[in-house]
Amino acid sequence: MKKFLLIILSAVVVSSAFAGEFDSKGVISGWKFAPVQVGVGIFESANLFDSDSVALFSIGLLGIQQHSSTISVGGITELKNNYGIQVSAASLTDRNYGLMIGLLENCTDTNENYGMKIGLFNVSGKFKLVQFFGINFFDLMHIGIANLNAPLQVGFLNANAGGYHNRNICWQFGIFNAADHDSSFIFQLGLLNYNSKSYIPWLPLVNWNMGR
Repeated sequence: MKKFLLIILSAVVVSSAFAGEFDSKGVISGWKFAPVQVGVGIFESANLFDSDSVALFSIGLLGIQQHSSTISVGGITELKNNYGIQVSAASLTDRNYGLMIGLLENCTDTNENYGMKIGLFNVSGKFKLVQFFGINFFDLMHIGIANLNAPLQVGFLNANAGGYHNRNICWQFGIFNAADHDSSFIFQLGLLNYNSKSYIPWLPLVNWNMGR
């Protein structure tokens, strides 16, 4: 467990230092389209093309920084827009419209997920959603062992404290479900369910916010 936490912490620290403005110059400069973007690390001028270009393929030895890419692979990948498939150990993608696969997905608060993320640890800043070991669909559905603040949660442990915006319905399906906020409707199905807005906060099998 300590090793896992150390890996997560290291990835967050390194990824935070990696965040930039997508304005570093490459060996080949002035191109807005890069057929194949190649990077050797997370330093300025480490890319083949400028980082503000749009790439078809992005490959990073340690990491890659790119405005937009269709297919990107690297240890740490920082993209403004992911339009296809992204595979990395840690990702700082601002907007995902495709598929992201990795250990640590998204450390920034500006992230918006309109596709699917598969990771051991997923963070999505738009609705302040956190998920451990599973799949995140469009920032709206979480399938994993532990899920926090998604409108639809399926997992072993589900918790909702109103960490997303403009979502008035919450569905939780798991072994243990907990909800503590003023959503207009919360439905829970699990072995044990806690709902602070229910007449009976603790109920086995089924609970919902009946009002107090």
